[in-house]
Amino acid sequence: MPMAAAAKGLAVSRSTLKLRCRELGIPVWPYRKLSSLEKLIDRVVELSHPGFQFVVSNIRRDIEAIKMDPSLKIKDEIEHLRQAMYDLKYKKRRNSRVAD
Repeated sequence: MPMAAAAKGLAVSRSTLKLRCRELGIPVWPYRKLSSLEKLIDRVVELSHPGFQFVVSNIRRDIEAIKMDPSLKIKDEIEHLRQAMYDLKYKKRRNSRVAD
């Protein structure tokens, strides 16, 4: 969940939650990273290519690893895939505007 929602649920300010996270060794709140990976899975599944099942399982493993250690970085191959999917979405959106 977003940090603001977590802070509200714990009845503390965002700043207090951030400070406590840093004390516990959580350098960044992982919500946006995890949300981005979940959206990536959705985009990959939309393509429904049989070879992508392996990719989806790798992304899910990364999600679980990040949940255990939020300081982990996204693997390079997944980062490249995320960028490629963004580029496809951007080009599709741009082409639909040109057609209008």
